[in-house]
Amino acid sequence: MLKHQGIGEEEFVIASYQMNDKGKIALPAIAGIFQEIAGEHAHANGFGFRQMIEKGHIWVLTRLKIKINSQPAWGDKVNVATWIVNREKFFSRRDFLINDKNGNKLIAAASGWMLLSVQSKRPQLVENIEMDIPMFPDKFSMDAALDKIPPVEFVESQMDYLVRYSDLDINKHVNNLQYIRIFLDAFPYNWINSREIKFFEINYLSEAAIDEELEIITGTRKGEGDTTFFQELIRRKDNKVICRAKTEWT
Repeated sequence: MLKHQGIGEEEFVIASYQMNDKGKIALPAIAGIFQEIAGEHAHANGFGFRQMIEKGHIWVLTRLKIKINSQPAWGDKVNVATWIVNREKFFSRRDFLINDKNGNKLIAAASGWMLLSVQSKRPQLVENIEMDIPMFPDKFSMDAALDKIPPVEFVESQMDYLVRYSDLDINKHVNNLQYIRIFLDAFPYNWINSREIKFFEINYLSEAAIDEELEIITGTRKGEGDTTFFQELIRRKDNKVICRAKTEWT
């Protein structure tokens, strides 16, 4: 249960369907937990999905950054906390923490949310909506800004992807968790199976719909280590960049 207005807390038990092939929670499942508690916390404080729809607005996730110290395993009980850091112009920053039962930090994350008009789909000033909740401008789960991810500089692989029915969300666009799966699937299995993710970042830039042909580009950038990769998802019909990601491995 959410404990109080300012910081929402909830206990989760890691389920079997959230596992990867190593018996640890998969990256999309981590993002799914964050999305779930964000929605519950927002609703409990009067600005959740349905409440905002009634007012003609909608929250859209634009950026997500995840730092993994340790991945919990099947059956582990974890405490998940979330809070609003600030709101500036069209965006609001929300942070997250996942701790084990002894209070040890397992995973930290930061997210950026844009407020859109349902009718016009244009950004709206967040300060114009009522958010009667304490904010924590000095409390960060990680010391990192939600920056723009640069494009791939040196291409190492390219793959095609066709948007399918199972990719879609309630808005009939590709679900934001599915983009994470798409990027991970672009890595060769033997390569990815011998490593673990320690950092993941994604920028959501546009939307993809059913039957659209996409291209996944994976590569590197000058000055980055050999375990850091950049990716882009591009719509073929108009060369529109749908999203970009950055992943660091060990």
